[in-house]
Amino acid sequence: MARDTRERIVAVARDLVHGASLAEVSTEEICKAAGVHKGSLYHFFPSKEALGGAVLDRNWEMLHAVLEEAFVADVPPLERIDRFVDSFVRMLSLMRERFGATPGCPLGGLAAEVAGHGDDGRARAGRVLSGWTGYFATAISEAKGRGDVPTDVDADSAATRALALMQGLSLLAKAHDDPALVLLAKADIRLLLRASG
Repeated sequence: MARDTRERIVAVARDLVHGASLAEVSTEEICKAAGVHKGSLYHFFPSKEALGGAVLDRNWEMLHAVLEEAFVADVPPLERIDRFVDSFVRMLSLMRERFGATPGCPLGGLAAEVAGHGDDGRARAGRVLSGWTGYFATAISEAKGRGDVPTDVDADSAATRALALMQGLSLLAKAHDDPALVLLAKADIRLLLRASG
């Protein structure tokens, strides 16, 4: 029962945060939507920031599943990145249908908010974003070995820039309410990799 209550609070907070931001959503709204008293919320989460961290972890679980599926080694490494971009856009499109507007990256904005809440938040956000760039870096390293990317490209640095590119396009997708804008990342990451050499 307690686990169900905790899960419901996280799920409701996640939906509300996707529609706005952690800062804009009040604990009262979360409690009302989850059908719990404030005492229940604070029983599981000592602060709103701690709840935000739990939402970030949940969003990472979702995105991690998308990354795992996209980066299966059944196609060349750069095509895995393309497949991830396509899956990411589908995810944003589904979220748009659910929430009525494109929410942007489910990790990026929330990671920035959580990182602003001290060392623990910064470490949590850094861990999540490093996990994401790790998939890109592995694919870029493998692409270097195949001769698809110049050998002097630093895979870690290129992966960080690729993630930054996706975050920027996610912001534009949110601003213009158009998930398809993120599809530009496929060609832009290729250009980035050529320019990095």
